[in-house]
Amino acid sequence: MAKLGQYSYPDIRFGDAVEIANRILNKFKGTVSVKGLAWELGMAEGSGTLFAKVAALRDFGLVEGRGELRVSQLAQRVLHPTNSEEGLEATAEAFQRVELLSQLYTRFEGEVPDDMSLLVGLEEISRAPRDEIVKRAPLIQKHLTDAIRVLGRPARAEKKTEHSVGRQRIAAESLAIAPEPMAEEPSSDGLHITAAGRRLSVPFTAEYIDVAISLLRAMQAEMRREAAGEPVLPLFEGTDFDLGGQLDV
Repeated sequence: MAKLGQYSYPDIRFGDAVEIANRILNKFKGTVSVKGLAWELGMAEGSGTLFAKVAALRDFGLVEGRGELRVSQLAQRVLHPTNSEEGLEATAEAFQRVELLSQLYTRFEGEVPDDMSLLVGLEEISRAPRDEIVKRAPLIQKHLTDAIRVLGRPARAEKKTEHSVGRQRIAAESLAIAPEPMAEEPSSDGLHITAAGRRLSVPFTAEYIDVAISLLRAMQAEMRREAAGEPVLPLFEGTDFDLGGQLDV
C-alpha cells in the first residue's frame, strides 16, 4: 500500500486497477482468492507487488473482502454502465474514495496544479518528510490529473462539478496527463535556479530553499540512475508551473 504521511493512495493507475477488476469479473465470475489472483497475474502470493495491486483495488473501491476478493457494485458500474453518464459518475466516485486525492482536488479547485504548488500542498496536507513528498509526487500528480479529467472543474457560481462532452468521452483505461499552459515570466527578485532546461523561480525564503534543495537532489538521483543505465521515471512530466514562483521543465 502506498502511503504519504497518514494518507494511503493507489500504487497503480486507475486504468490498470480497472483492467484487473475486469479480469476478475470475466475469468472468475467476480470472485477470486488472493492466491488465485496471484496466479492470474503471474505473481507470488506473498509479494509486495501483489499486495500493492490489491490495496489499490480496495482504495478505488473496485473490490471487497480480504482472503476472497469480490468485484464491487461500483466496479461493475465502471465496467458495464447502463449509459455514459453512469460510467462517468461511477469513475468519479472511485476517485473521490481516495481521501488524499479528494483533499487535493478541493484545495486546487479542480485545477491541475503546477509542480511546486503540488509539492507545497502535499507537505501541508500530509506533513510527511520532504524527501518522501518529492519521491511520491509524480504518481500522485498523475492520479490527481486523472481525477480532474473525470471530475471536471467546480463551477464557481453554481458550486457544481462541470463535465464537458470531451470529458464524458474519456475512458478510465486511457486517461492521460495533459500539459499545462506555459507559465508567465518570474519577477526579478526571489530564488531562481536554471538547470538542464528546468527553471525554478520562487520567493527567497528558508522554506523554498529547502524545497529547491530537495528538487535538485531528486534531479541528481535521476541523472545517476540514467548514467547507470537504470530505468528513469522523469521527476515531473509535461508541466510548467507557478506558485508565486515557477519551474519550467
